[in-house]
Amino acid sequence: MNAPMAIVDLETTGTSATYGRIIEIGIIRVERGKVKRVYESLVNPECYIHPMIEQLTGISNRDVVGAPVFSEISREVAKLLEGAIFVAHNARFDEGFLKQEFARVGRSFTPRSLCTMKLSRRLFPEHRRHDLGSIIERYGLACPARHRALGDARAVLAFLEYLREHEPEERLSGAYKHVVKDMRLPPHIDRADVKKIPDCCGVYLFYGAKGELLYVGKSKNIRTRVLSHFSADTRSVKEMELSRSVVRIETRPTPGELGALLLESSLIKDLHPIYNVMSRRTRRILLARGSTSAQGYLSVKLEETESIAADDSATIMAVFKSRKQAEEFLHTAMQEHDLCSKLLGLERSKGACFAYHLHQCHGACVGEEPAAAYNHRVETAFSRRRVVAWPFRGTVAIKEMDPGGGDVEVFFVDNWCLVGSARSGGDMELVQRSKAVRFDYDTYKILLRYLSQPSNRKNLMPVPGGMMDEPELFAWQPETIAAEHSEEDPYDIA
Repeated sequence: MNAPMAIVDLETTGTSATYGRIIEIGIIRVERGKVKRVYESLVNPECYIHPMIEQLTGISNRDVVGAPVFSEISREVAKLLEGAIFVAHNARFDEGFLKQEFARVGRSFTPRSLCTMKLSRRLFPEHRRHDLGSIIERYGLACPARHRALGDARAVLAFLEYLREHEPEERLSGAYKHVVKDMRLPPHIDRADVKKIPDCCGVYLFYGAKGELLYVGKSKNIRTRVLSHFSADTRSVKEMELSRSVVRIETRPTPGELGALLLESSLIKDLHPIYNVMSRRTRRILLARGSTSAQGYLSVKLEETESIAADDSATIMAVFKSRKQAEEFLHTAMQEHDLCSKLLGLERSKGACFAYHLHQCHGACVGEEPAAAYNHRVETAFSRRRVVAWPFRGTVAIKEMDPGGGDVEVFFVDNWCLVGSARSGGDMELVQRSKAVRFDYDTYKILLRYLSQPSNRKNLMPVPGGMMDEPELFAWQPETIAAEHSEEDPYDIA
């Protein structure tokens, strides 16, 4: 191969690129068959290194304390990788970690990749093991610093040099072409148009040959996410069908993640993209509504609906995506909190419920238990799924600003409903709520999670007559409630 190569090896805190971090990086830049630059650095992962990782690599928590964090070396690393084929043993592992690290600093990373493990399997299928240790042993390669980033990168380079000396050029060239991974763009997509996709937060839309909307997605980095759809690396059948069908890509940048989440949710509901799960049928939800009987007992009734009036959320005990999910929750609540199956709507009978005869119901169905005691257990059982009461007086505004520029978007929210918004360049006036504004459970979850983060509360802006007094503003402790809601997502957004 005449193209420049960047032979890379990483040492990490674990095996998951999503949750793990890099603790050491080694890069050997090769051009025209000659080593042009060698780079090595410890990296402060800003998290704990497990003793097993310390034992394997010899890199301790103490070693990385004074090391640079990845953001401090990201430009140098990007320069070393620029324009080169990304070479690594089990390249998917190392590429995944670098993609995550670059994404954290707002950079995209979509290289052409050469996995030397796959190359070994392609050339030598008769061998059972193709891990780096087996290759080092099989070919007698020198590796004085095993399980250190630069040491393993040198072993990969030695393997490539061994192949160049011992394998016919034609056979080796064919294996390279088979293994090198490239970005596979759909046939009707111009590569120049792809280069214009911005490296910023926002929403992207895929369109087909007849102008039909295929898919809507969101990302903190639109470019990175869009290109990941066209990666030739192990994709699902659905992903392959989608990538082959795309003719046009539209992007809608937003100043921040909140705007992207709200826009994506709105577009999926309004436009029904073909490949978005849940968008090909009406998005009906199941509500558990609470009401108080003449005897003062809190009872629950299931109600199916497509939308909820903005001022009609007070009696909602829980929201479910299916009747099966609702009934499973109600049965569990009944057993764990000694609730009455009749008052939960699970049983229709005259007199006492069946659980009463098993001594599992305290007699609320026949008036033997004090209503206050029973109702308290009901509230406890539903507390994790209940729609949180709106904690402000009327409308509030949430300001979101692009950290890389001056673009600003303001969202006006009342009773968990998005009643209007404005972008910088406009007059930033409140768009008055109309009768058409409805309570949307997806929007509710997005806003609840956003306000649950203390760092986001500084983005709240007062609207005349709309905000509570400061001492009462967050007495509802949203971080606790949001954590409980997130344990089981009752209505997944596709």
